[in-house]
Amino acid sequence: MRGDNISQGQDNTFKFISNEYLKEFIKIILTDLNLKIDEDTKIEILTEEQITIKPSLHRPDFIARVNDIILMLEFQSTAVRTKDNKRFKAYISNFDLKRNTENKKIIFAVISTAEYSKFVKYKINDWDVFIFPIISLLNFDEREIISNTKQKINKQENFTDSELIELALTPIMVQGRKNIIHQFEETATLMNRISYRTQTIKESVYGIALMLGNMYFTKGDPMRKKIQGDFMMKVDCVTEAIQENYNAGKTEGKIEGRKEGKIEGKKEGKIEGRKEGKIEIIKDLLNEGELTTESTINKLNSLNCDLKTISEITGLSENEIKKIISAT
Repeated sequence: MRGDNISQGQDNTFKFISNEYLKEFIKIILTDLNLKIDEDTKIEILTEEQITIKPSLHRPDFIARVNDIILMLEFQSTAVRTKDNKRFKAYISNFDLKRNTENKKIIFAVISTAEYSKFVKYKINDWDVFIFPIISLLNFDEREIISNTKQKINKQENFTDSELIELALTPIMVQGRKNIIHQFEETATLMNRISYRTQTIKESVYGIALMLGNMYFTKGDPMRKKIQGDFMMKVDCVTEAIQENYNAGKTEGKIEGRKEGKIEGKKEGKIEGRKEGKIEIIKDLLNEGELTTESTINKLNSLNCDLKTISEITGLSENEIKKIISAT
């Protein structure tokens, strides 16, 4: 939905959406494609495996193996243009070359809040035409979904899986940044009031909402952290907001566990706000891919680290480091 790379926090979030909820999620938004999905369908998220060709070319928002099909989804809040067609084709070619060793069929679709459902043809030449569907969310009535949700909460009625997933999808059923932000906040308030049958269902529903928030808001957008703050404590996973606490040297206590999708290992005790501690945290986050080289340099420079130290941590020359610092 946005041009920035999908975050590690989002990749972790995917892992907390159960297979059953992923199936329902795909069935709801891909009704027009009639994909065969049944109780035996296995879905494996592959988004984090996609490799970028160059910094300006990023991966689609969602990649999964659905039985013998590779499914790619791009969430789009603006009309699809020629430059988008080129980017989408590159997504497929990149994955096909780097990851599709078994030559599985690849299906690509755009999930749009800006256009109605249709097929797009991008003609490269007389014998090479790239065709893909745009699947519109304009057919959903988010106000009706919200109204039904409020009624069920007030009557203390149980929710079906489809109803919960549609509620999680409501923030991307509207257009315009202001409306999307409002809908995320309204959805978070309602989701907090629902009594979920199991923890797995709760984690899956919040995971979908977090996933969509990370798709829409860029990594540096303050609203991304605000949206995560509304949802993150309801899901048993680590997101960027927690990572920010690591960076500032403020996280206290114990972060435990080796569950799949979480940060492995244990970090015990208190991370003090000392310069040495912050440098080690920044180094770890760079190695884990949570910080870019540029953001690492800026954080180290703010701690008054000398150029030699920054060079040792980032692997860049002192001249390269000076250029990045002066550019910011």
